[in-house]
Amino acid sequence: MTSNGEQFPDEGPGDGVGEEQAADQEMTDGGTTTEGEKKSLASDLWSLVKPYKREIMLNQIMENEPGDDRRGAIINSLRDMGVKVFIIEARSIETTADILHHVHRVVDYVSRENQLFNAGYVDDEGNPRDPLGFQRCLLYQDRSGRLFNLMLASYSVGPASQYETLMTSFSGLEAMALVTILCRTFACAAKASTASALAPARLALIIGLVFSEEISLSWLNAQMLVRSVPSVSAHTLTSHLGSDVLRKASLFVLATASSAEDDTTRGWVTIAGVAMICILALANLGSRAWHFMGWRPLQYSGPLKSVVAFFAAVAAGCVFPYMGHRKIHVGGRPAMEHVISTAVLVGVIFALSDIDEVQRYLITSSENCDQDYVNIAVGAWWTFTFMTSLIYAMSLPYKPPITPTEPDEDEPLLEHDHASPVGYRVPNIPNFEVDPSLASEGYFSLCSIQAQALIGLILAVVLGGGIIYLGFTDEDDELLGNGDGITRQLLGQFL
Repeated sequence: MTSNGEQFPDEGPGDGVGEEQAADQEMTDGGTTTEGEKKSLASDLWSLVKPYKREIMLNQIMENEPGDDRRGAIINSLRDMGVKVFIIEARSIETTADILHHVHRVVDYVSRENQLFNAGYVDDEGNPRDPLGFQRCLLYQDRSGRLFNLMLASYSVGPASQYETLMTSFSGLEAMALVTILCRTFACAAKASTASALAPARLALIIGLVFSEEISLSWLNAQMLVRSVPSVSAHTLTSHLGSDVLRKASLFVLATASSAEDDTTRGWVTIAGVAMICILALANLGSRAWHFMGWRPLQYSGPLKSVVAFFAAVAAGCVFPYMGHRKIHVGGRPAMEHVISTAVLVGVIFALSDIDEVQRYLITSSENCDQDYVNIAVGAWWTFTFMTSLIYAMSLPYKPPITPTEPDEDEPLLEHDHASPVGYRVPNIPNFEVDPSLASEGYFSLCSIQAQALIGLILAVVLGGGIIYLGFTDEDDELLGNGDGITRQLLGQFL
């Protein structure tokens, strides 16, 4: 048997010879065959084995000399195997800013292509497609004609690994239990004395430690799963938002609510922090429900498109919260049973939280508030979402499990990588990393570097001297609000 010109030795009897040698024995007279017949039969059997796509790509690289021939062979092979190829050529750019300009154009094009994909994320047989859409690659061609995968530098990719981890560690049950239990705090909003005793710092600590996965990366999930941004690096590059700002802001508001001086302010700030936490959990549930139900990406691409995608995710979470769980995409009876079991368990947890001893343990002082209206509102919402999820789960086709010994007939060629702005990279081709920070040209192009340095020195002297001056005088008490200063009086009119 030969493979790529390599000769494999024949095995002797009892050495694990399989069906190929048995076929040799059956096709010969007297149980023997000539060497030429063996080679011919082995060649025919080898031709029946379909090569992997990556083997085809590697052969194209090895069989062609460096230059235009190899470049053309790689591109033609990718296109023949159904890959859409984007190429940024070095001869058409001068700076890193030019590269990023073309990257922005590619990301916008890929996002619009995902949004206009008529079949959404489900094919004709009801099977979910890759959440990042089609197989695409973004290549960079240097001045000598070599091709590279264009990638962003590792520290500018964003929370890609955290995003992948949370896609599997997120618990829809915990998210729903968190939202329903936190609704107990809303009963204390109208009563300042009880609202101020909710221990918001304790709430922030519990939520930040126990329910971190359920409130993390809600903005990123909405952009990836609702608006169909092709990769985490593409989102980081276009939005300049690499950290989980919304989670940090909501926990900060909740943790600092206890520092408010009067009971009314402390109560309302606590309620605001709890509402922000609930919105983040619902946004995560809605984004995942959007993905698992196979809805088309949000086609709006106008102003504030990211904000629209986020609130669309929140709306989906309010209507279909039980569809944002991992087992939903299986469809059929497993999805239906999962919706029923999860909804019932959430209802039981919320009912148990109405016990004063349980409320005192979960949310301090909420047992002193009238929970009747909360029970009515949450009970109606729970019933509504239970029914909507049941109705939608009935329409999801069942996808029987694929036999582990039978992989997909059309194996993927590209490797999934969030460092690529289009979400994929070509194996066997080196990477070319781009640092977005090198594209910055400054905001004050009219000022020379010497003039900017002079302005910086003046600011350092003025501000530094002012801060030092405050330490030798009492004017900071009058000006900055220590005591009954001007700043405190102004803030008192708004808070």
